[in-house]
Amino acid sequence: MTRADYDAIMARIASKEPKKLVLDSDCANEIDDQFAVAYAMTAEDIDLLCMCGSPFINGNASSTAEGMEKSYIELLRMRDLVCPGSEIPVYRGADRYLPDMSTPVGCDAADAIIDACRSTDDLVFIAVTGCFTDAASALIKAPDIKKNAVFVLIGANDPDRYRDAGDFNLRQDIPAARAIMDSDAMMLLLPAMGGTQCLELSLGECAYALEGRGIPAGDYLTHLIRRDHGVPLSGSSDGHTVSTCHIMWDVASIAVLRGKKLTSPVCRGRLSVDESGMFIPAPGVMGMCCSFDRDAIFTDLFGLIDEKAFRY
Repeated sequence: MTRADYDAIMARIASKEPKKLVLDSDCANEIDDQFAVAYAMTAEDIDLLCMCGSPFINGNASSTAEGMEKSYIELLRMRDLVCPGSEIPVYRGADRYLPDMSTPVGCDAADAIIDACRSTDDLVFIAVTGCFTDAASALIKAPDIKKNAVFVLIGANDPDRYRDAGDFNLRQDIPAARAIMDSDAMMLLLPAMGGTQCLELSLGECAYALEGRGIPAGDYLTHLIRRDHGVPLSGSSDGHTVSTCHIMWDVASIAVLRGKKLTSPVCRGRLSVDESGMFIPAPGVMGMCCSFDRDAIFTDLFGLIDEKAFRY
């Protein structure tokens, strides 16, 4: 990636034409993914080509295959809540992590990413909000997509504040992270700690904006915060209001494409990681964004859901 590539990316983001997007998401892992799906589906300047379920392992899934399948099902659920009858394709991703940096994992998601890039000369933004496995598999299998694929990576930490890149997304599949970051593919890095960490959303704010307004997606998104933070509709057992927040890391992948002064990307020297997930320099440059207007982003998201999502 060169400085000219970065300038072309910024010019495309600033243009009025809808940005082509593939959203690759571990949607059953953490609830920020569902908010990113709603954002992508309702933004008028996003042409959402498809969504893909990516693998993960944690308390919600005992294997990568289970994590991917649960993510695939959750993407279908969100698609139908936001826009019943939507024909946006949803694909299954990899059922395992990369065995090494040069061996792709065959899956429908990787093929969909390749097809999306080969179907147009326009830039195609690949928003990777989970591990990098599906995107890396596509890049390894079809290096030619580097001509117009822009990998928007939610992962790593702010390299100017942390030597260890290792957030959850990156550390799950370090060979996949290295396959993308070591390459000369176009890349926008949206760090977790020191970056998207600022995107905290309170339950009260979400409930005020989205709950009980006849918007199924809004009710579901609020329910997810209530569920994960143990706050039922009645509030606490003693009747007091409960204050709780959740970091909506993944909405950054859509906000950065919205422009509108929501984010402030910069061009900087490229970075990769070593086998242990520590930052190392790499040839060329990359885009990076650690600056997010939290209030403007959630105002934008709430407004879009209110205006564009399906209502009863």
